[in-house]
Amino acid sequence: MNKTSSHELPAWLWLWLVPVLLIVQLIVRAISPEFANTHFSGELGIVENITVVILIPAIFLSLYLVANRRYLPARWMPFWYGMLGLACLYFAGEEASWGQHWFGWETPEGFKALNDQGETNFHNMSSWLDQKPRLIVELSAIIGGVILPIIRKRRGIVYPEGSWQALFWPTWICLPVSLFIGLIKLPDRLIGGQNIPYPFNLRVSETQEAYVAMAFFLYFASVAIRVYRQKKG
Repeated sequence: MNKTSSHELPAWLWLWLVPVLLIVQLIVRAISPEFANTHFSGELGIVENITVVILIPAIFLSLYLVANRRYLPARWMPFWYGMLGLACLYFAGEEASWGQHWFGWETPEGFKALNDQGETNFHNMSSWLDQKPRLIVELSAIIGGVILPIIRKRRGIVYPEGSWQALFWPTWICLPVSLFIGLIKLPDRLIGGQNIPYPFNLRVSETQEAYVAMAFFLYFASVAIRVYRQKKG
């Protein structure tokens, strides 16, 4: 069995490509601080837009899984993947303020009065729509994407092919991106962002969001490739 089939996806996608986003930012910030400040950060920055770009195929992969629900081992699984797909749609829409960042319309007065950044989105209206969901995602990545795969590996647990457990739980390929999600804010929390020297004091929230988008994509792609292989017999 080759590495691609044993890990569902090629290693360059789930292992080697994952750190590139962080490494490129650090290199560009070290070489050209002005370019990095202009083009990487902010609502129209590269990192913010990469997040939306990654979420688009993730949404289509969730639709693929729902459309091929007869190949899923449990009746509730299409609803699970559909719910996550809707979460990705919401995530992408909120990141782009539902198109406001690209098309530049004025924020409706109702949103402006409630939104602490005056934008057309919901996550800047309440911590229940921003910080708390972010914390849930972090914990889910650490537990489901890091701790459980390691436990299964150490105990030699292998779910039967085609079982709901095999398709529901993140596999080993989600571990690298989950590590980045769980650890990227750790320096800020331990010593404070103001104490981190340049070029390492980047806006980690934006980068973390991009890694969350990657995690959704890799999770869906992992399941979709196995469903596709099952279809082909």
